[in-house]
Amino acid sequence: MGTSIYIYCPTGEEGANRGDLEYEAEGFFGGAAKVTGGGGGSDGFNLDFELADGEDVDSWVVRLREFLLQANARPSTYFDVFPEEWEPGMPWRQVEVVGADRWLTERDR
Repeated sequence: MGTSIYIYCPTGEEGANRGDLEYEAEGFFGGAAKVTGGGGGSDGFNLDFELADGEDVDSWVVRLREFLLQANARPSTYFDVFPEEWEPGMPWRQVEVVGADRWLTERDR
C-alpha cells in the first residue's frame, strides 16, 4: 500500500464541483496514483488517491497544490498525505491549497 492522499473540498465556496475535479485529478495523476474512494455530504466532498510505489511524495505534493489552484478548487480546499503504513497516532502532512503546509498528529479542524 502506497502513500494515501485525501483531498477535501468544503461546501459554501465558489469553485470546481466534485465531478469535474475528480475527472481532472485522475488525468493529472495518470498512472502515478489510483482513485481509492471519494464521497460527499453537507460539509463538502472528498477525493481519495493512493500513489504508486516509488513515486516521489514531496514532488507530488508541490504539483498537486499547483494543480488544485489551476483547477479552480475551492479556496478552503486542503489535502492530507498519509505516509505508507501510517497508523493512528503517527504524524501526517496537511497541505492547504491556499495556506499552510504542516505535519499533524491530531485533527484541529
